[in-house]
Amino acid sequence: MIRDEDFFRMEGVPLTKEEIRAISIGKLQLEPEDVVVDIGCGSGGMTVEIAKRCKFVYAIDYSEDAVVTTGRNLELFNIKNCKLIKGRGEEVLESLDFNKAFVGGTKNINKILDILTAKNTEVIVINTIVLENTAKILNYFQDVEKYETEVVNVVVSYGRKVGSGHMMLSRNPVNIITCRLKGDSYG
Repeated sequence: MIRDEDFFRMEGVPLTKEEIRAISIGKLQLEPEDVVVDIGCGSGGMTVEIAKRCKFVYAIDYSEDAVVTTGRNLELFNIKNCKLIKGRGEEVLESLDFNKAFVGGTKNINKILDILTAKNTEVIVINTIVLENTAKILNYFQDVEKYETEVVNVVVSYGRKVGSGHMMLSRNPVNIITCRLKGDSYG
């Protein structure tokens, strides 16, 4: 995993933290021939990590700042197997061919999920912080029988020296939702 501080950052553009990237990458179960779409790529942390482990990545974000930041990180880490797309996921996904998906952020999750499930995406990993979004996604997959769904809540804490000891300071908990197409050998 690349350290968070090694990425180019722009104010207001989110970066999936290193420990969350590690778990999310593990849940994607990437293979060398996988083609992955990263929806809501933000700073491109997941895009870069995914690209290092698979054949090709499509990175999508509607924010100009996110596209610029991801572009800088693709250059910084010499990533060539990626197409960066400025746009809304629900508007560009239909035209792309991929077998796995990572969703880091989107405002239109139901439409995105409709497209991903209609395309029989083998593995879908979605990171959420807002509990209502987690509930919305889990409720969506209750009615989609062809997918097995799991959710893992991850809290990462960092030690900080205070006085003569250390205290743990935690970051926001992240829910990592993994949806696997039933019958596939992914897990």
